[in-house]
Amino acid sequence: MTVPSVGKILNDAQVSLAVHKKCVKQMISRRHADQDAFLPELCNAILPVLLEFKRDLCAERIVRFLVSFTSARPEGFEEASDDFTEAFLGFLLNLATARDKAVRFRTCQIVAGVLNALGPEAEISDDLYERMEDVMLERLRDKTAAVRAQAARALSRLQDGGEGGDFSDDKITSAFLTLLGAEKQPQVRKAILGSLAISDHTIPHVVERTRDAADDVRRVAYLALTSKVPVESVSIALRAAAIRRGLAERSPSVRQAAVEMLKRWWLAFEGDVLALLAALDAETNEHTAEAVVKELIACGKIKPDEVAQSVANGNPPGGGLRRDTHAMRTWREDPSVLLTPESAVYWRVVCEALQLAVTQSGVTAATAVGQNQVVSAAVAGERIDALEAALPVCAKDLLDLVTVHADAGAVFVARQLLQILNLVDLADATARRGAAAFVNQQLRKTPTNANDAHLDVSGTASSYALGGTGAWERCLVQTLRAVSEPTDVVAVVVAAADALRSSGDDASTAQALFLCALLLENVQRAAVSLETGEGIMQTLVRPGVTHVSASVRKEAVKTLGLLGVVRGVASDDGETVRVLRTALAADAPAVRCIAAKALGDLALLYGAQELDKQVNATNEAVERTDAEEAEDSEEEAGNAPSLLNCPITDALCFVMDEPVTDDFAALDENAQFNIDANGVDVTGGAAVAEAELEGCPGTAAAEALAKLVLRRGKGGFVNGSGIGHNANPSSDATVVVAKLLAQYLCVDPRARPRLAQCLAVFFPSLASAPPDRRRLVADAAIPVLRALSVEKGVARVAVYLAHLLDFAAVSAEQVSGGDDGDVSNMPVSKTYAAGGVDLLCALCEEALAVSSRPVSSATTVTEKALAKAYVAALAKLAVATNVAPAFTVGDYDEKSVAYHSLIRCACAAEAAAAKVPEKIASRDLAAVAVKARAAAGDEAPFVASGLGLREDDVETPAATPVCMSETFNELAVDSETRGEDVGAVAPDADEEAANDADTPGVEVEDQAAVTASDEAEAPAPDTPGADKKTAPSKPRTSRKKSEKAVETAKPTRASRRGALAENVAR
Repeated sequence: MTVPSVGKILNDAQVSLAVHKKCVKQMISRRHADQDAFLPELCNAILPVLLEFKRDLCAERIVRFLVSFTSARPEGFEEASDDFTEAFLGFLLNLATARDKAVRFRTCQIVAGVLNALGPEAEISDDLYERMEDVMLERLRDKTAAVRAQAARALSRLQDGGEGGDFSDDKITSAFLTLLGAEKQPQVRKAILGSLAISDHTIPHVVERTRDAADDVRRVAYLALTSKVPVESVSIALRAAAIRRGLAERSPSVRQAAVEMLKRWWLAFEGDVLALLAALDAETNEHTAEAVVKELIACGKIKPDEVAQSVANGNPPGGGLRRDTHAMRTWREDPSVLLTPESAVYWRVVCEALQLAVTQSGVTAATAVGQNQVVSAAVAGERIDALEAALPVCAKDLLDLVTVHADAGAVFVARQLLQILNLVDLADATARRGAAAFVNQQLRKTPTNANDAHLDVSGTASSYALGGTGAWERCLVQTLRAVSEPTDVVAVVVAAADALRSSGDDASTAQALFLCALLLENVQRAAVSLETGEGIMQTLVRPGVTHVSASVRKEAVKTLGLLGVVRGVASDDGETVRVLRTALAADAPAVRCIAAKALGDLALLYGAQELDKQVNATNEAVERTDAEEAEDSEEEAGNAPSLLNCPITDALCFVMDEPVTDDFAALDENAQFNIDANGVDVTGGAAVAEAELEGCPGTAAAEALAKLVLRRGKGGFVNGSGIGHNANPSSDATVVVAKLLAQYLCVDPRARPRLAQCLAVFFPSLASAPPDRRRLVADAAIPVLRALSVEKGVARVAVYLAHLLDFAAVSAEQVSGGDDGDVSNMPVSKTYAAGGVDLLCALCEEALAVSSRPVSSATTVTEKALAKAYVAALAKLAVATNVAPAFTVGDYDEKSVAYHSLIRCACAAEAAAAKVPEKIASRDLAAVAVKARAAAGDEAPFVASGLGLREDDVETPAATPVCMSETFNELAVDSETRGEDVGAVAPDADEEAANDADTPGVEVEDQAAVTASDEAEAPAPDTPGADKKTAPSKPRTSRKKSEKAVETAKPTRASRRGALAENVAR
């Protein structure tokens, strides 16, 4: 039987995968027939495949066939197969450094496939092993992402665990871990994650990839944790982090992979949910444990009806809720009689699920008819019985259970049980009085530390004043609101706070202020009388703001801010605003953060003007007679605004601009948080975010300003009070948005994650707000570009601004108001950026001003490169800005402004395109000029003459946007001075002027023809952010128009010209 040639076998293999087994046998026979000539023949035959970079079907089939054939070791020919494998891999390694990326890609792909397909009995020489390791490590740094991904697959089986078996000393594993954090391509990170060896050294990095930006990478991370990582090898913090992120996933595929991992872990504990919750530390990771129980209920692993039935059977998980409270009072001798934290969370979630099922079945039974109603009512009855079986017999038994755990110090367990009280019928007045008495007793307790509790009692927690989270106190106040009237709630909480204050120590004072803050966070204004508010101020707030401890001052400032929200800022003669601004100006960082938040909330609620009026009234009442003291204070302040007297928006901007370090100060002035944000953070940045929340006033001020801009727009930054000598605040809405945008583009998200997350949500929300606020994005573009043009990365700023302008785009109906008949000819899907015309004009004039700037001999190479990048960014943003055509504007005055702006924009873009040496930027500016003229429409050639503009006025751009109102005021004055009747211009004369202006053959004057005196009078600015000066003018290239087009446009031009002239005359 004749053996087919190598080419014939490869041709058959690329047709279908079904013939690969037969082709492998034929290829083995061919190799045995002539071993010396086989390898050269095969290498020559596969060269066309190696040159194919595109992953088409035929090439992929050939690659899979080569992998199957090379890794095959037929019985009796093992040694010959190993020799061929080494020779073939050596040939491929010689091609791994080829210049063609297709050859490198296919080489690494085949090597990776062969290495992963070889069986454990295959033998490879040490020389080939080391050579493959060196070559593939080099390809791991290849410039092509596909090559790096295949190199990572090839290195998968070459990792060495070393003596400890944790791969910490392996250079391949180290290269993988380094590349995971630096690689930008998701396919490479995905390949590395799938190839990474699993050990105690690498598991934290796998869990860290569950935060990856790419969905596929996160999914592979969860699949690796499911299939490769046993649950006992993962630490508690990593388990909780992985499950918390997975169950909160937005991507369905990633969340499904996380659920599969959760099921696998549940099976690892033999279906014991309480053991799984204990492995997650339900006390520390309460929300994660709650999400786990809910997910297991949703996927059917936990059935609440069966859990309730287990109570009747006498074997409930964790002992259930029906317990003998008298026997539990012996917890000092036997702490095991108390519920564990995981049992408390488990039963709370199960009871809530039963309550939800009861509600849903009740609604279904109420809406059903006929036989369905009978069935639904029966189902509802069964679920009610299940809920009653799971709960204690009565509310008194549940309160006794809560009391026992609270007295034992198991505050976490008591809080879980207290939340179940909402599921119990509280119609009985005795139960409500008992709950209120229990809450009153717990609120009056002096602060306790978790370390002082019984050692064998689990679920202990400290009071808020001694480092606790405040969850127990918050739960107590919520329970009191559920069982008492609002006025009674205020009376009980205030009395408890007064009782704590009488203790005299700092912890009790801070606890009392915290209780008052909890009360004021969600209280009806009518429930807090003037006497009650003044009593809180007199006994707690005023002594607290001057207390020596920063913790007490923090709580006092927080309570003061909430009192201002409830009572208003004008009810206490401005005392609230003065104290808050004093705390913002000079106090511990944590106190300044609370003050910034309070002032931001008050400005958001009552307006910044109202807050400034209080300071203004105080300044007028206080007469300063000592002139020397005033001079000293001015010298100390320098150019910085006074945080006590300046407008509140200026004060917040000044605090936001303060320089910060990576270490944020804690409550104590001498203490600091030392957090390294560069390593693997299993908390997902929560520790750094918490430190930033407590100790970074700039972040709090930025959040306050962002809320004020988003809610009140420009109106929130108008100061009519005239504080001091600054009647108009320097921080208007546009400046604030520009500063916030600069903060977002320059912030390090690892060091300040809270600010980065806040602004990442704020700007898309602002761009999607009403038109008056989304216009702020366009107004802030030029200031941001100027401010960041001195640093590298201005192109990234332009890209993000273009992204925001897409968000800020408005439809054609919004542009015209929906009533203009001309809009019917426009595409319905076309959208335009709010404020796009003014922004486009400003961008083109800025590009012209920068490109016209003379280059001195002292200019460095870096400055030249930054200037080129700045012009390129301006051009790129101008191209991405969609502007509404002028004819879509309904109002004649606004239409005239739009025409004028588009004409100036086109002239500036053409002049800048001629000056800019970079081809891409010049091309973009030329495209902008075409777009501007197209948006101006067929009215553009005569708009200048119709408005009474001179040629120099139209063609001389400014470095910054020109105020359109001022321009038209000057035009009106010029028209009146000349005494010309603009509305009575003869059409023939105007046509003659237009024909003269459009005469063919008019050439563009050379820039060198501009006289030296003109250049001296209008020098270009030295920097992108320099003073406003007029750049040298450049005549505009005239355009040819056919006589037919001119004649066709006569009626329309005459009518529109008359309308424009009338508006200008007005």
